[in-house]
Amino acid sequence: MMLRILMSLFPLLVAINACSNIIVSKEASADKSTMIAYNADSGSLFGSLYHYPAADYPAGSLRQVFDWDSGKYLGSIPEVPHTYNVVGNMNEFGLTIGETTFGGIASLQEQDGAKIDYGSLIWITLQRSKTAREAIETIGELMATYGYASEGESFSIADGQEAWIMEIIGKGNYELGAVWVAMKLPKGSISAHANQARIQTFKLNDPSNVLYAPDVISFARKIGLYPQDAPDASFSFSDVYDPVTFSGARFCEARVWSVFSSILGEDFAAEYLTYAQGYNLTHRMPLFVFPSKTLSMTNVSALMRNHYENTPLDMSGEEFSDVGAYTNSIYRTHPLSWTSSVNPEGQSTTNTYTYFNERPIATPQTGWNFIAQTRAYLPMPLRGVLWFGVDDVSTTVRTPVYSSATQLPKGFVGKGPQDGVVPPMMTFSWQNAFYVFNVVANFAYSRWDLISPELVQIITDKESIFVNKIVEIDGEALNRYHNFGAVNAVQYLTAQSVAIGEQLLSDWQRVFGELFVKFRDGYIITPNPTDPACGCNVASQGYPQQWYDRIVRDTGLHYYTPGSGESTVKTERPDHLKPVPKSSLKALK
Repeated sequence: MMLRILMSLFPLLVAINACSNIIVSKEASADKSTMIAYNADSGSLFGSLYHYPAADYPAGSLRQVFDWDSGKYLGSIPEVPHTYNVVGNMNEFGLTIGETTFGGIASLQEQDGAKIDYGSLIWITLQRSKTAREAIETIGELMATYGYASEGESFSIADGQEAWIMEIIGKGNYELGAVWVAMKLPKGSISAHANQARIQTFKLNDPSNVLYAPDVISFARKIGLYPQDAPDASFSFSDVYDPVTFSGARFCEARVWSVFSSILGEDFAAEYLTYAQGYNLTHRMPLFVFPSKTLSMTNVSALMRNHYENTPLDMSGEEFSDVGAYTNSIYRTHPLSWTSSVNPEGQSTTNTYTYFNERPIATPQTGWNFIAQTRAYLPMPLRGVLWFGVDDVSTTVRTPVYSSATQLPKGFVGKGPQDGVVPPMMTFSWQNAFYVFNVVANFAYSRWDLISPELVQIITDKESIFVNKIVEIDGEALNRYHNFGAVNAVQYLTAQSVAIGEQLLSDWQRVFGELFVKFRDGYIITPNPTDPACGCNVASQGYPQQWYDRIVRDTGLHYYTPGSGESTVKTERPDHLKPVPKSSLKALK
């Protein structure tokens, strides 16, 4: 009965670009940096590292604004006299902004005449702000002045000293602009969000920790979302502007649950499991949690590779029998939901039932991703490091790029729809990191159980090398900064950022070749210098036994070998005079 009720909730799922964010306060970080991890997930998003160099503009200059999702021209706004250097989602001061789209109330999704979408908010704000608080103010001012042309958004904002979560939703065609609330992460805490608004009630008189639009509550009353006589103190942003549904919990909040559970352990996982599954929508998770141990960049990287492994939401077939997991793959093809005439009890009917695949953090549809570290204790040119990757986070290596860099690695840098540019999605190139990493990932998907452990080891080894390399680069850059000045330090950091990224692209081309040689055609081929035929050993990998058993149950006699399985087999010849089985021939193996 519960399943039937849940299936009826699927129409509430809005088609949005599903992303995931983790926010780490500096006190919860092993090296005392603030961190934001972000996956930008959409099948139509090309993986490029955007660059906006610092620039000066004469009075009267205008900036064209294009919608990041669609490339639609929204209009132009006045440019400021000076803009800051921006590398990806991080500027020269180490200010970082990430996001996930939550959608929210249907009537608030569009706003006629609005000139600012959520992507423009990010990159315009990064070019105009130095701190997280300044960014929040800039975002609010831009929306109030030029309107807001997107769905509801959760923003992650950090500057090295403070980390914030900010949630906004447009006013639709009721008014120009948007309503919003922002909360600072408490010391020693982390937060996460994944396409579901998470801020509920908030303090109304605590500007050190909470900022909000002056009409965030009154606007809800005006359009009938919040009772006129309900107290302001009871106002919950999420419950009013993006009430949690089955899809909001199972497809979105479950990803937050996987992060928090990985950090806090089994007790947390068990307490909030039914909420993550979408069965108990009233037992919501806290906005912030406090890890007992501080987190390093590599710890956060591992959290972002999560596929619900070893949990009740695991799709690998390890936790429960799953016909879709014949190679213990954690992936299912699109779309997220699908239909069948078989009911949840396994009976064929004339009805149509809707089912779904789980939606973990790591997903093939990621265009690009990053982990941003801001080290407030270092001079400004060294302060920000953007660990940038393309495609699926579970099959990528993030290349470190300093946010003061004035040039970026050739295989990674590019422009997007927000620049009025159509990216080269339909042109494959071995010189483009997005497609090189996609080639490796898609090869791994085909035999996930064998290839992924080897690939993850390659990834983590490379991460360790890069972490040590950053320590080395920091030391030399500090020396240059103190002895030769900031310009010299930036030149050095730029050269190092470019060299590391371009070498990684070359290395990943080689990784594909090595994996392809070893795992081509369903074999496992390993070196054997003593073999005169190929210098290798060639072994076959069959399917798991449960998969073979399922084939027999589904097909009966179709693939049966006559005579096999009998207690005695009659033969007219002794064994040494019988022909060898055809199945033993090398050509048939």
